[in-house]
Amino acid sequence: MFTIAMAIFAIAPALAQTSDDAIDPVHVFNEACYTKVPDVDSIEAMANRFAWEPIGDKALKKFSPIDSPDLLKGWDMKLANRIFRVGVVQSTPVAGLMDQYPDFKEGTSTSCTLILDGQDDAELTLAQMDILIGKAAASREVPNEGLKTTTWQGGNSDLKVFVVYQSDNTGSANFINVTVLSK
Repeated sequence: MFTIAMAIFAIAPALAQTSDDAIDPVHVFNEACYTKVPDVDSIEAMANRFAWEPIGDKALKKFSPIDSPDLLKGWDMKLANRIFRVGVVQSTPVAGLMDQYPDFKEGTSTSCTLILDGQDDAELTLAQMDILIGKAAASREVPNEGLKTTTWQGGNSDLKVFVVYQSDNTGSANFINVTVLSK
């Protein structure tokens, strides 16, 4: 017989996972960006399914290094009492990447960025990123104007993957980005 106590034990883990303390920004990044890019449609479907709020044009433009990308979309994602911002950009590869990877100059660059809310510990988030990526960083905690940037890269002859994680000198994680170049 199913009792009230059994029901409480069944839903307690789900409730605990929605508390602010249980939100893992690397897991959020993995689910919203890392496992989805370059499939922009799957990111948009997730945004629709979970009713993420679209962000305005001025905020959107901050996600793109170029003036006129083929696609530029962004949302505010609310989880418990926290808000993360997700931005997706798709275009031809920017000049620097085309120079470095000439075989991809006719390809597509797809980028997904998760802007964090400043509540996550930088060192813990970096350690979790190392586990997610599963390989050594190409550069680690490079300082620049009060920020520290760590990058990973990989890929094969058909696609190149670049991951960027940035934290600040206060010990807070700021954002995580994945960019995929595909032919």
